[in-house]
Amino acid sequence: MPEKVKKSLLPVAWIFYLLVVFEIIYMISPFALYYYSTYGPSLNFLHNWPQTAWLTGFFLPHYTESTWSLLNVLDNIGRIFFLGGLLMFLIGAVQIYKAKFAKKGAVTAGLYRFVRNPQYTAFSIMGLGVLLVWPRFTVLVMYVTMLFIYYFLARKEEKECEEKFGENFRAYVATTPMFIPGNFLTRLPSLPPAGIRRTVAILSIYIAAIAFAVLAAFAIRNLALSSISTSYSQDTATVATTLMSKEEIDKTLQIALKHPQVRHRLELADLGSGKKFLNYIVPLHWYLADLPLEPRPEGAHGHHQPERTNRNEYKILFTKAKITGGMDAIGVDIIKKAYGREPIIVVKLNNATGEVLGLDTPPEHVMWGDIPTPLF
Repeated sequence: MPEKVKKSLLPVAWIFYLLVVFEIIYMISPFALYYYSTYGPSLNFLHNWPQTAWLTGFFLPHYTESTWSLLNVLDNIGRIFFLGGLLMFLIGAVQIYKAKFAKKGAVTAGLYRFVRNPQYTAFSIMGLGVLLVWPRFTVLVMYVTMLFIYYFLARKEEKECEEKFGENFRAYVATTPMFIPGNFLTRLPSLPPAGIRRTVAILSIYIAAIAFAVLAAFAIRNLALSSISTSYSQDTATVATTLMSKEEIDKTLQIALKHPQVRHRLELADLGSGKKFLNYIVPLHWYLADLPLEPRPEGAHGHHQPERTNRNEYKILFTKAKITGGMDAIGVDIIKKAYGREPIIVVKLNNATGEVLGLDTPPEHVMWGDIPTPLF
């Protein structure tokens, strides 16, 4: 190809490249906003008020062993969903931009043979993976919001394709599902064509969907709480991150409570004001970044949960719970209503020998603030 022709095509190539980048950003922005809702700044903002702090809580256990096998592998399932959705998005992107570059018209083969919007389906699968890894109420609300945004983006793009490709595209729409392969949800309830009635209808459906998702998540949380190792008293809730019987938990607590310095620190925290305590039992050599147990070890990234560990050696984090709606919470309600905690003391012990191995003053916060632990 002559050098002059190459130079003349260069601006065209750059324009095409910029259009592709802009379109990808346009498509991925709702997912990006959803993804970053799982991180510290947005969580700490919601955590400032008890009325919104519940949104930062978890409705499924995160790094806590459960008697339900499915809950113990949700994290891995979430990662598979995320990577599978990402692969699906990349395949769809190659198809669509290859067709655009070759000017072949509307894409109806490959992934587009099964659904009309495979890239938005891919983002939805990726989002579900994120939700399973970080099952917070705020992530659930943002996930439902993201699905609504993608639905209307898809409708807008399909209308543009219909205007551009005409009857052929209308025939394709009539025979191909929008997001889910097969005949499931191929027809959605029709909305008013325009105006205030349409806006009210959309908002009503959106609010109903959010309410249903949140209520379902609360119900799931109640079931999930029954699957982890806990022990309750009038003013105390204790969660074990590994499977332990109530008798083992109580024995471990009693060893710690016999130590005079532990009792003294707890009495200072209580000061006779009827406070509630939320405690966590963790294997001694585990590191959980979401618990204010200790400063982050050098070189540590995320959580460290070695499978081979001495199951007689533990550390207990004693905390004073911040309770929503007063201090009337009892037993499991201490976990449900706690929106934060004030670390008091960490006790390291061996529950086989009854020996206290050491006492530590925990950090005031975890790395990203005082957001609820993923242990409930």
